[in-house]
Amino acid sequence: MNKGTIAGLSLLVIGFLLWIAYGLYLGFEEIMQALDFITGSIAGLILVGFAVLFISVFIEQQKDKKDFNQKIKKEDLEP
Repeated sequence: MNKGTIAGLSLLVIGFLLWIAYGLYLGFEEIMQALDFITGSIAGLILVGFAVLFISVFIEQQKDKKDFNQKIKKEDLEP
């Protein structure tokens, strides 16, 4: 895993853990009735984690695809 994938996954996990902890703190009824700054911030943290994770995975796949295409000999690609 590269640094972007680790960062995205870490933000995602931290966001979920914080959201669960804060939900337990407020109680399930209060968290459903009111969306305040803290829950909005935690949801934003989770969305940023998802974005970083997906972008880093996409970049890593493109890099692996490029490396794979460079390793294949040109003669092997011709019929």
